[in-house]
Amino acid sequence: MDTTHTVVQQVLLIDEIVRNILAHLPSAGCSKTLARMTGLSPLCQLLPTLEDDKSSINDASITSKFIEDEDWARFTHYARRVRKLHYHCREDPSERLRQSTFAALVRRAARVGAPLLPRLEELSWLQFSQDITHYLHFISPSLRRITVYVQVGATTGSAAPPPSESEQRHAANLLRLLDAQSPDVEELCLEGIELPHSLEPLLAFKRLRNLHLGSVTASVAVILSYCSAMPNLSSLSADLTHSHSSSDVYPSLIDRAQGKDGPSLDTLQVIRVAGSPSSIEELLAGVSSPTLHTASLTVSAHEHDASGGGRCAAVLGTRFAASLHTVRVRYTLRAGTGGRAPTDARAFAHYARPLFPLRGLRACTLAVELEVEGPGAPVSIADADVRAMAEAWPALVSLDVHVSVGGREGAAGEGALPCVTALEAFARCCPGLVNLRLPVRQDVAALEAWDDTGGEEMPRTHGLRSIWLSGVWFTGEDSRWVMQWLRHVFPLVDLRPMLSAGVLHGRSTYV
Repeated sequence: MDTTHTVVQQVLLIDEIVRNILAHLPSAGCSKTLARMTGLSPLCQLLPTLEDDKSSINDASITSKFIEDEDWARFTHYARRVRKLHYHCREDPSERLRQSTFAALVRRAARVGAPLLPRLEELSWLQFSQDITHYLHFISPSLRRITVYVQVGATTGSAAPPPSESEQRHAANLLRLLDAQSPDVEELCLEGIELPHSLEPLLAFKRLRNLHLGSVTASVAVILSYCSAMPNLSSLSADLTHSHSSSDVYPSLIDRAQGKDGPSLDTLQVIRVAGSPSSIEELLAGVSSPTLHTASLTVSAHEHDASGGGRCAAVLGTRFAASLHTVRVRYTLRAGTGGRAPTDARAFAHYARPLFPLRGLRACTLAVELEVEGPGAPVSIADADVRAMAEAWPALVSLDVHVSVGGREGAAGEGALPCVTALEAFARCCPGLVNLRLPVRQDVAALEAWDDTGGEEMPRTHGLRSIWLSGVWFTGEDSRWVMQWLRHVFPLVDLRPMLSAGVLHGRSTYV
């Protein structure tokens, strides 16, 4: 057994040895090592272990004398080389690094008026408490990308309590601090940090391009008010599942469609939003960008508002028909009283047709999920629906359609799904299609009447490479017909994934 590696690991756990190694390394020797750090331990190994006490970080009794000038010079020499910091720990730094050491670092940096990592460009911070003060010491003018993830109640599995007014004020102060001290930040991801429910003075992140708000309880009106003050915002992500109604805060926003003024997002290129139909509609109403090219909607609706998803899709189809080329829409329908699924299948056209005006659509994902127990038929896809999609979206490169009931994919009822032969419409209308996923029915009777032995082989002009037929498991005999037909219509298609998964059965001759 080679124990060399184990011995080296044990030696490197000794603080004084690590400090001595780093003290003698040339600048270029550890620049790459410190360019990206996970945690603060590597830098803090440069400092002597200070005598621990019960003082807090802000306690005036802790002075810079704890860190000698020589130690501070060595620390700052390497701290200037850190470009990325990922701190994902349950404890805050004062607990993990000994309180006195971290406190001394903070006070010494404050004395010279500099952040701990003055050239930091990317900060990723994960913690498990609402106290978000510790990472403020790493905010610097050089920051370009910031991710702050606050996860409360993770250890017990209980839901986080609603944010208090003080926590909301603290979050507002945080945003103002970021705006003032990191004016060049381009990407900001805030998860678990609440925006205040009242309209605060607007921020102006002049260079911010990407904003991810995570799950927030703030109203759509508040979100629009903040975001509309960011002149270069091109990407916005938000989970509005728990968002409050805007009617109590900014009633006129709901009437925007009737011509009333309000905050507007006119530079967006990408939007990702989840929530109820009304919340999503309200946010989309505040988007007026002519360059919006990607939209991802996760619509959660109850049976009493089953048309809500169609309304959201209609906003995309009518207002952004000239610019959208990537659309992902996931409809989650919750059954009404009793948890029973509807007995009559709803036409798939209800979900797809509002998007037909998007003639330049290149990538499309449509998913319809019904969260119920027991059998049901949430959606029916006819052969005509497949042809309509192919004719409406001639520029398609990728199409992904999902249908599920209670987690069972393709459970739309026998006869409620299209035949494999309906896919021929994509060969005729979508010459650039490369990836296709679609639920089909088990019946292959139409294929048994088809015979290509006497006809010419279809020219190898269509480039479809990847295909997945969901919700079916073809027998060996049926697989023979399906594979022959698919290879005739799509000569370059790769059937090996479906053969490996048991969707198709047969010999490699048909692959």
